Amino acid sequence: MSIQRLKLNIDNAVARWYEQLFIDLPQNDFIIICNNSDWLRWFGTNLTQYLCTIGGHEVVPMYGKQINNLESCCYQINLSMPIGYNFRPDYHALYDTLLNFETEPPKRVIVFNDAQFLLSSNPEVFDNVMESMVVASYVNREGISTIKEDGTRYKVDQRNIFIFDNANWERIGESINREFYIPSIDEHTRVDRKLDFNIIEIVDESEQAL
Repeated sequence: MSIQRLKLNIDNAVARWYEQLFIDLPQNDFIIICNNSDWLRWFGTNLTQYLCTIGGHEVVPMYGKQINNLESCCYQINLSMPIGYNFRPDYHALYDTLLNFETEPPKRVIVFNDAQFLLSSNPEVFDNVMESMVVASYVNREGISTIKEDGTRYKVDQRNIFIFDNANWERIGESINREFYIPSIDEHTRVDRKLDFNIIEIVDESEQAL
């Protein structure tokens, strides 16, 4: 597992955040950590609005304070992701929905706000939900999730942004520093493996140089 770390200045313009996150860093999922709730609100809401307005991004917000079990998680995704059906609250259905072959945008970004609530209240569900999210995103990014009717590979730059407010970093580390099964359409990449993450700490100008 490779970890890329970045201190992101909350005082910068959102366009600069986007450049740092989606252009400068490797094509991995994001873990956002901060002990300042106001900064995280500013970051999460502004980034979500920016992604929606610049085009080319399918944006799927999740609101963690209202997610306490698998059913409530599935309910939010069912209303945020552009799909035309209700899916049952189980992990297989969740994974299939997160792949979302119904659309093929250039980029798909799932923003899990306040992820610490589910992590602390129901860690087993959190780990299973995270696994579905990061594996679906990985196989879509790599073009190893499915073959389309025209014979080409379905491929979307799909990213997850897990936002943690004052969370236990040691516990977060346990959730990401593990092997995930990759159900690839290519047999040689159908393996258990650790995935890479970008770790982002939200700071202000005074902390960025520390």
